[in-house]
Amino acid sequence: MDCPKCGRYLGEGMLPARCPHCGANLSNPTDSIRGSKAAASRKNVEGLTGIGKGNTQNKRRRYLQVFIGIVLVVAFGALLYYATSGFGTEGELSVPDLVGWNVDRAEEELAKLGYTAVIEDVLSEDGTSGLVVSQDPEPGTPRPKFSEVTIRVSSSIAMPDIVGKPWAEVKPLLDSQGIAYEVTEQLSSEVDGTVISSSITSGSPIGKSSVVQIYIAKRSTVPNIVGLTPDESSTQLTEQLLKLSTEYVLAEEGQRDGVIVGQDPAEGSSIETGSTVIGKVALNANDFYENAATEVLDAIYNTSPADDGIGVALKPLISPDTDYAEMDAHDLWWNLVKRGGLYEDQPAELQSLPRSIVKSDLTVDPEKGEVTARVTVHWDWTGLPGAGAASSEDTRTVTLTFDRDGKLVGFMDEQTDVPFFKVNE
Repeated sequence: MDCPKCGRYLGEGMLPARCPHCGANLSNPTDSIRGSKAAASRKNVEGLTGIGKGNTQNKRRRYLQVFIGIVLVVAFGALLYYATSGFGTEGELSVPDLVGWNVDRAEEELAKLGYTAVIEDVLSEDGTSGLVVSQDPEPGTPRPKFSEVTIRVSSSIAMPDIVGKPWAEVKPLLDSQGIAYEVTEQLSSEVDGTVISSSITSGSPIGKSSVVQIYIAKRSTVPNIVGLTPDESSTQLTEQLLKLSTEYVLAEEGQRDGVIVGQDPAEGSSIETGSTVIGKVALNANDFYENAATEVLDAIYNTSPADDGIGVALKPLISPDTDYAEMDAHDLWWNLVKRGGLYEDQPAELQSLPRSIVKSDLTVDPEKGEVTARVTVHWDWTGLPGAGAASSEDTRTVTLTFDRDGKLVGFMDEQTDVPFFKVNE
């Protein structure tokens, strides 16, 4: 409050009876004694503290003291926050649990807390990549700010392209990348030792626990088929992806009729999958020569002579001990079947009619290796202009002679391979 007379500042609260500066009466006359005492008391206080004198310099000092107090309080609060928030040089925090986090998120979290992330790649168990699988220190461990936290991050290996490549080339590649595998040999038409398939496709991620199943082409092993029937042998060979071709041989003493008595290749041979194994089937003399005669008759009368087809079919049936063996397909047919062109004056179309066997009756002389056949033949005339008929049939007697291996030595058809009709010789 200011003095109403001189304007000096007298402080707040109870006023003195007189202004200490100009002596003005500040109270009622009845209160003069009390006012004088109060004024004297206030004056004594103002003299000690300097407050309430109305001095501008004192007011500034008071404001400065308040400001300094506020600054000190704010500074203390900031220091307290700084020491407990993880950014001080002496404080500690608990390391967070980062296992299962994406590596980028884990790095951000550590940086926010003031830690330095140290990343180590480790091969994952299941082929996943980019996830934290372990950390050091463990979650909850107190750790000074700005210290390192190691996070181990899952990684994987991409399965290389191995199908169609030699195993000798694939094996060192897998070993160098630490890929676990199991190898199974499998019969295949692929080249022996070629990788034909794998349980994990090319480019797929592989983890530490992954085991690749690899299948490698294996050559077939020829089983023993001696003593088996052709049907039994075929079953055995099929299991090795092999095929059977039979050759008939004249049964020797003690050999059972209709079973295989020899084979080529021999048992245990390693051959390309899909190859053919020859089984030599023992037959008694009658069956042996009948079988040989049937093959020759089919080659001549169950076919079409077009493009020397008869000669081509006869080539493998001819005995190597005859002059016919060295002839080409056309000459073989012309000289053996046509008897050197016995009826070459007949039209060419007539010489080469398509034909088929209706029936045949065979008589065997095992001692001579000779077969006499009465063969009924159906002739197709549709390709012969002006023939006047679509087809015809006739029956002819044919004589065939064989060596001991069942190969053809001689052939005789009086009419050769043309239909029966009157021939002008």
